Amino acid sequence: MNKPKISMIVGNGFSISFGYFTSLMQEWNTQAPLSWEIKCPDSDVLLIDCLPNLKLIKDSLPDESDFDIFLKLQNESFCKSLGVEVRRCLIEARHFLTISFSHLATAQIDNFRKDWPWFMWLQLHRDNLINAFSLNYDLLLETCLDELGCIYNSQQINGHGHGLPLFKPHGSVDFEIVGLDIPVRYPLNGIIDVNDMPIKRLKTSDLLYPRTQPLCIVPNEVNKYKNFQWVKEANNCFKKELNKSTHCVFIGISYFECDRQEIDEILNNLPSSAQIIIANPEPPIDFMEKLKGRPVIVWDNPHGPVNLNGSLISLKDIKTGNLLSNCFCKSGLSYQFCCGLNL
Repeated sequence: MNKPKISMIVGNGFSISFGYFTSLMQEWNTQAPLSWEIKCPDSDVLLIDCLPNLKLIKDSLPDESDFDIFLKLQNESFCKSLGVEVRRCLIEARHFLTISFSHLATAQIDNFRKDWPWFMWLQLHRDNLINAFSLNYDLLLETCLDELGCIYNSQQINGHGHGLPLFKPHGSVDFEIVGLDIPVRYPLNGIIDVNDMPIKRLKTSDLLYPRTQPLCIVPNEVNKYKNFQWVKEANNCFKKELNKSTHCVFIGISYFECDRQEIDEILNNLPSSAQIIIANPEPPIDFMEKLKGRPVIVWDNPHGPVNLNGSLISLKDIKTGNLLSNCFCKSGLSYQFCCGLNL
């Protein structure tokens, strides 16, 4: 029999799960990064105090969620009413998010635990992973893959050039453009943004320094990088493997309007026979509606890919490593996730 071929689609729920498991969530709530007390790289001044446009927007909306604040700062009329420019708000937001999530990434690395259920699940299915797609800026998935000795590639010029395709279309804290070497300090003197240039991967020790051009799509922003060279190359590698999938695991995907085109493109390139796993304690209603007619499994345990007894949920036969047998009812699901579920 064939072995499972698993695609992974990772959203903020992946980082939230790790945050709760390690208690990092108490300090690093990834749904509220504007509350993080991040200091400037070269001083003890709070970073947001050196980003006056972003700070003005934030202070003018004291009762709004971070998600709504990032939406508002893209609104021309709202920004004009405060005397600021959208483009300056956006570049300051990119710098803030890049430095802030770099701090989170280092905290995740320092506090990494191999007994986290998602890491254990990845360890169990290491040889079955064929690609990965992440909307997250942090490096939690990369840390897992590093711990597993799994080589991956996001089309950086200093990357391996081979390995598991890891597609991060919204950017990453370890991405930096190549070809412009302009020192950056806060407050910003100018705007360097949305230049289509090759990228390199930064070392962990370089993450806390300002980027010449931060590569970070702001929450609630339509992807402005979708036609960039590194995005196209990474997307092609990702999709080449995607259509081989027997399973596609969506972890903590919210299916917000701004991300739907990218998620829908994944669905359109998945084989119709691929089993889709939605790992989310509260699966988005619109997403579930979109998946009607396809073989779908929901993992809603807030502790991760485990059953009610705390055992890891496997997508393969543990003894043989082969695909699980499909259910006789022709649902397209494996028997143990279908008619055998309650036996």
